[in-house]
Amino acid sequence: MLNIYALEQWIAEQMQAGHVPGLALAIVRDLEVIYCHGWGVTSVEDGGLPVTPRTLFRIGSITKSMTATAVMRLVEEGKLDLDRPVSEYIPWLAFSRADAAGEITLRRLLSHSAGLPTDHVPFGRRGLEGLEAYMRQDVPAYSFIAPPGELYSYSNPGVRIAGYVAQVVGGRPYTELMQDLVFDPLQMTRTTFDPTVAMTYPAAQSHDLAADGTLSVQHRYADDSGGYPSGGVISTVLDLTHFAVMQMDGGRFGGRQILAAESVAEMQRPQVDRYTAGDGAYGLGLDLDTYKGQRRVSHNGSISTFGSRLVMLPGEGAAVVLFVNRAPGFWGRMETIVDRVVDQLLGLPAGQPRPAAGEPERALWPGYEGAYLGDWRGLAIVQALEDQLVLDWNGERLELQPRRADLYWGRKAGGEPVSVGFVSRAGGPVDYLQVNSSPCRRCDLDSGRVADPDRWAAYAGRYTGVEKIGIHIEGQQMLVYSEDEGREMPAIPLSGTRFACDVGLLEFQVAPDASVPSLRFGNVYTLAREPSGA
Repeated sequence: MLNIYALEQWIAEQMQAGHVPGLALAIVRDLEVIYCHGWGVTSVEDGGLPVTPRTLFRIGSITKSMTATAVMRLVEEGKLDLDRPVSEYIPWLAFSRADAAGEITLRRLLSHSAGLPTDHVPFGRRGLEGLEAYMRQDVPAYSFIAPPGELYSYSNPGVRIAGYVAQVVGGRPYTELMQDLVFDPLQMTRTTFDPTVAMTYPAAQSHDLAADGTLSVQHRYADDSGGYPSGGVISTVLDLTHFAVMQMDGGRFGGRQILAAESVAEMQRPQVDRYTAGDGAYGLGLDLDTYKGQRRVSHNGSISTFGSRLVMLPGEGAAVVLFVNRAPGFWGRMETIVDRVVDQLLGLPAGQPRPAAGEPERALWPGYEGAYLGDWRGLAIVQALEDQLVLDWNGERLELQPRRADLYWGRKAGGEPVSVGFVSRAGGPVDYLQVNSSPCRRCDLDSGRVADPDRWAAYAGRYTGVEKIGIHIEGQQMLVYSEDEGREMPAIPLSGTRFACDVGLLEFQVAPDASVPSLRFGNVYTLAREPSGA
């Protein structure tokens, strides 16, 4: 049973420890909102306003679940087919792989299995024409992570394509379509994409944290209409409970059938394996797994420094919605808050159970051994040593335990669980490793690569953009601090300028004058180096 007083006090303590200015929480049980509350303030500047359950927050990638809902409504109307190539709806749409056009479908786009990479530009186009401009100008340049249909690889561009297809067949701008098909039917009265609408309501602001612990507001509001389908929604925890109730009640809300029960079931059906110890999969716009024996449907969101988490337990008609206006370094606490609420609400045991054990198929291990590189996971080396499968992940060794023949798990020194999945084509080799659901591709490491710490001092500093990365050198070791993760980690040299760490690949951009003005992060983002002393 929920102890509301203790919960409220504990959340306030977590916020203080994590430097979070504002937080909103809503809880659903038996398809009814039983609790909602706000903590802290919308802004630390000019007094701010108290956060309430009706305060607007950016919700980031939870938008993907709503875009998928709009697509499913159009499928029900006969205007879209999940398995028809999207090139049949948009003949001019081009990809960097000539053979991809016939293989990319809405099902693959909405399940992150189209092979496209991720990308996010916080500031860009603002007009209604922005989404089409993104399709014409940006999409053709993306390199593929893997062939379409090969594996799960989280992709903002993929969902944006799906949103644009919906716009084309729906005959009106994506934002209007979402209003008509999702927000209005679900009575999400404050939910919007438009910052000029959001500013007429109490709205939380994104915050930065200085080295001395001082919080300040980010005075540039992230807005790019080309990216709206993957992360542009601005909403409240109460509005989002309406979406959760619809998803848990077979598509019904407010006495109306918003989405057919069959469509909801299809969204919540595993479409692609995420290779996690908790039976993780991805549906259509929704994360799927098992939590302490309960079927769990969820999604996280992140934009600027906003963080959001939506968790649904459909079998119990229970859901938790949590928003914060400064998430970097707080993600672990957000998960802990939601888990504690779910545990108390459903009477589940505290703590994380050990994953169920499987039987190893040692005959497969030679095909698993090797080195793999991932844009967001760095360097992973798999070896079979003395009847034990071992993962060396960016310099830390983990002994792996079998969950099933192609899925293993281990724990880092701090207790963090790590899932390791081996992706193979039927009868073919293992070309991809999934580390915590992110793909790493088999590679040949240069055995003659030599670390050159003498030149690393030139790389030290702070780099900012969509992520904030700090680099400092201790003796013969480069250390990387990720503000988003809230922790420091070692970097493994791959070449003179290229390194791997737990948050991905780093490549320092060296100018002709030997200065280092920027850092390439995850093979996607360029982070600018801050001036010394900034």
